[in-house]
Amino acid sequence: MSQQECACPKCKCAVDRSSIEKDGKLYCSQSCATGHADGSVDCGHDCKCG
Repeated sequence: MSQQECACPKCKCAVDRSSIEKDGKLYCSQSCATGHADGSVDCGHDCKCG
């Protein structure tokens, strides 16, 4: 898999094999993986992507 950035549309965080995988895409955090369904505005990595 060659994906290098989080699959969350506004997120620019890097991902690797240990990142969260959902529907074949990698995410840097659980918040991004759920589409920020919890109302969060960030991913925990100083990024306002929610």
